[in-house]
Amino acid sequence: MEIQAIGELLLRCRKNAGRSRPEQAKHVETFFGKWFDPERIKRWETGKRIPTSTDFQLIVDAYGISLEEVQAAVAYSRRARRLDQMPDLVEEPEEDEVERRTFISGLALVTGLAAEPWGRLAAALDGGPVDKTTTARLVENTAEMFTAEEHMPARLLAARLSTHLDTITSLLPNAGAHQRELMIAAGEAAALAGWVHWDLGDHRTAMKYYNTAALAGRRAGHGAVNALVLGYTSYGVGPDKARQMLTAAQEQVRGPGYATARAWLCAREAEEAAAVGDQEAAVRALDRAATAFDYANPAGEQAWVAFFGPARLGSMRVAAYAKLRHRELTQAADDTLADLGSADTKMRVAVLGDVASGYLVAGSVDQAVEVGRRALAATLETETTMGKLRLNALADQLPEQREARTFREEIRGALG
Repeated sequence: MEIQAIGELLLRCRKNAGRSRPEQAKHVETFFGKWFDPERIKRWETGKRIPTSTDFQLIVDAYGISLEEVQAAVAYSRRARRLDQMPDLVEEPEEDEVERRTFISGLALVTGLAAEPWGRLAAALDGGPVDKTTTARLVENTAEMFTAEEHMPARLLAARLSTHLDTITSLLPNAGAHQRELMIAAGEAAALAGWVHWDLGDHRTAMKYYNTAALAGRRAGHGAVNALVLGYTSYGVGPDKARQMLTAAQEQVRGPGYATARAWLCAREAEEAAAVGDQEAAVRALDRAATAFDYANPAGEQAWVAFFGPARLGSMRVAAYAKLRHRELTQAADDTLADLGSADTKMRVAVLGDVASGYLVAGSVDQAVEVGRRALAATLETETTMGKLRLNALADQLPEQREARTFREEIRGALG
């Protein structure tokens, strides 16, 4: 049985019994042994108040539902309330309309369901209820999109994501018992689409995807989707706002199965704390990241954290140390290079860029140039905007030594 919020569950039970709220209150009194306020029932049903553990047995007796159902519904409601209290994303008042739409119509808006021919065809076909096999395949396809993001240029991945989301959008109304699972997959894919469009410089479309992804997370009661959105959007705001968002994101990925996500978000927090010179907070966040990563299984947890291996954690440590001019910067850079594999992925671009900048800050110009050239080659291979930004920033910092000057010219010539 699909889990409902406790208010929805109690409302359904009362209506199925054919009782008004005052009548339900009278019915509850037979179990409660004294007067019961109908307003209390109203507050439960509207979600203004969530029953506590002292109310559970009374609800079980008066509503004829199991204790397990009550506990699950209350837990669902508490998760939903925490999600509703999360901070807003990047403040864009013009995008509020997306938040006010239902998830399905909002997703249709950003994927162009009504405008594209394949979208119209998919929406017109009546394939009947969505089965378990179809759902599993769509979830698997979503995971494959994150794998593709590691090496596929953003312009190509954007088209694939649009088609994938178009398919999910057309199937959600008939998903039945699989709707929550599909909604989570759609939220993850929409978050990735936001990331891709941000990479392409289309920030308006990116925000539509991000806000729709966050809405999906709330509708599904799945905080991890919102954590992903907050992690992505934290790159596009100032340090203070980013730290607030990342702190909120970490609250959504507690418990087993989220160690890698928590490590990534803690490391991101460290980068932002270092950006404002808060060394104590940055070091604490890095320690939390390392502790979480001790329990991490990147390949066996969420698809969107599969990229986050030892080298990426190390490069984020290097980035934070570079901003702080930490005494262990050079050692951190050496350790990160030792952890780096040979695959030409966007993660590799980020790691090499961070390490090159770290060596430069530490005064190791020759090493900065050598690693920077590797970063440039990988950036040209993957066409990643983040790599270009890192290299342009590195070029601005290179000294006037001959080899460094030559490398600066190489960057300018290659990236324009």
